[in-house]
Amino acid sequence: MDRHGLNRRRAVALAVAGLMLSACTSASTGSNWTFLPVVAPSAAAAQTAPPTTAPTSVPTSAPTSEPSSGPTSQPTAGPTPGSTAGPTAGPIGVPASGTAIYVSEWSVGLPTAMLAGQVNFSITNIGTIQHELLVFKSDLPAAALPVDNKGNIIEDGPGISLISRGDKIDPGKTQARVVDLTQPGTYLFVCNIPGHFKAGMFRVVTVTPPSAEQVYIPAALSEWHVAVPSTIKAGTVNIEAANFGTIQHELLVFKSDLPPSAFPVDKNGNIIEDGPGITLVSDGDNIDPGKTQARTVDLTQPGTYLFVCNIPGHFKAGMFSLVTVTP
Repeated sequence: MDRHGLNRRRAVALAVAGLMLSACTSASTGSNWTFLPVVAPSAAAAQTAPPTTAPTSVPTSAPTSEPSSGPTSQPTAGPTPGSTAGPTAGPIGVPASGTAIYVSEWSVGLPTAMLAGQVNFSITNIGTIQHELLVFKSDLPAAALPVDNKGNIIEDGPGISLISRGDKIDPGKTQARVVDLTQPGTYLFVCNIPGHFKAGMFRVVTVTPPSAEQVYIPAALSEWHVAVPSTIKAGTVNIEAANFGTIQHELLVFKSDLPPSAFPVDKNGNIIEDGPGITLVSDGDNIDPGKTQARTVDLTQPGTYLFVCNIPGHFKAGMFSLVTVTP
């Protein structure tokens, strides 16, 4: 199945051009993306302790005004695609069940639509300075929220209700939290450390009543990770795949009883997509850095699925995650 063609050859060129591209990409909230482009950790950084100090290329204290283009530096590209370096499995900070949230300078990444209920979140700081996550319920647009004279949200102000808060999260750390989203409506997920809300570090989420036809699964892609919940209930699901990396990625879903090490691969270590022992369940176009792709996927058959990027070299670099679909 050679549907990638030119797109796959462009991926290598994009690895070099990624830094230039990201410097021109704003991390403001002006777009309608489910996920904003954020700085994702490199494979090497994911395996080391979090930094004790922030690099000089980002502020070591809260910004006094909204940055025009987000952070000025970008993560390293990780191992060269096709090398043996990199992790052997994909997800970072993903709960056994629930939803992953990624916070960074200056964005909050999670789905914009969720089902009402008690939601288990795993909140990972992939930035270089401390962040926090507060959840407010409010019918006010973000521009109308009560703020002080410095632009920070007044947390007990009129028209908003604080639903959840937690401790500040250090760079590289993950915080688990259950949030009560049983009441349908509009919620604001925000970092309210001084200056961070003003810099655009928030996400508006619509919570709808439960429905058998509505299941939203976030998938965060970066070098060299696929972050998705490891357990999903069988059914037809809406997947929102966001590319947090600096080069093109894709998301393929295979159903197979084979372990990843036994998947059929070509001489370069890329999955043979119509090979024996695996069934391609879902495919989509390559996703550019900072972009999001929505797709409906048939996961009605319980079993084991592989969520993977099969652009040449990416599977070999460990860019996959196993998901168990339960009855």
